[in-house]
Amino acid sequence: MKRLILALPLFCLAACGSDPEVKADNAKPSEVAAKMRDAAGKGSFVRPGQWEQTVSLLKIEAPGMPPEAREYMQRAMGTAQVHNVCLSKEQAENPREDFFTGADKNCTYEHFNWGDGKIDLKLICKHEQAVTTMAMAGTYSPDNYVLTMTSTNNAATESGDMVMTMKVEAKRVGECKGGDTPVAAN
Repeated sequence: MKRLILALPLFCLAACGSDPEVKADNAKPSEVAAKMRDAAGKGSFVRPGQWEQTVSLLKIEAPGMPPEAREYMQRAMGTAQVHNVCLSKEQAENPREDFFTGADKNCTYEHFNWGDGKIDLKLICKHEQAVTTMAMAGTYSPDNYVLTMTSTNNAATESGDMVMTMKVEAKRVGECKGGDTPVAAN
């Protein structure tokens, strides 16, 4: 989960050109990644460099969650996590298709719309015993972005879907330095 939170927004923002739009419906991650790589040749929505991301948990719904877990999540909603990551020029120009999905080949974008300073996507990952849906919407410029991500897992509890909403705010704070954590650290 932590890798997804850190990598997803910067991957998305790094891959596109300055004016192009990337649109896809009912597309596999590999198809979207190919479109993103094509668009990356025309410029960059954001600049490579050192980025500071602030992630805040806004809401969590988990019917049937044990009281201790609910209390922990309530405390988490009161704090923001700040992460610094380095986005290299190579990462901006060559996005990996598995950044959104990890190694999961069971995912499809219901829709993927990227351009003109706006982001709107919905990714659905279907498994034998669960379906996870991630929706993301927000705005970006070359030096900052703000995204809201909502993840729904229908197998999280027997009492109903677990829904988690997070806000990710990021700003470019300078050039990468030696020893920086890259976005795609393996």
